[in-house]
Amino acid sequence: MPETPPDRQIDRTLALVLLIILLFSTPVMMWWTSPGRHWYLPYLLWLAVIFFIAWVNRRRHEP
Repeated sequence: MPETPPDRQIDRTLALVLLIILLFSTPVMMWWTSPGRHWYLPYLLWLAVIFFIAWVNRRRHEP
C-alpha cells in the first residue's frame, strides 16, 4: 500500500475527531441516556470507535 501523504492523514484524523464529537454531543447523548435504552449502548459505540481506529492504523502500517 502506498504511503498516505501527511495532509491526507490529518484530514482523516480530523474527520474521525469530528465524527466522535458528533456522536458524543449532547443531543445524541440525551437520546442514548433516555429511559428504556440499554445501559451499555454508549460503551458499545466507544468500542466501535476504538476498533475502527485500530483497524485504520493496522491497514496503514501493513507491508
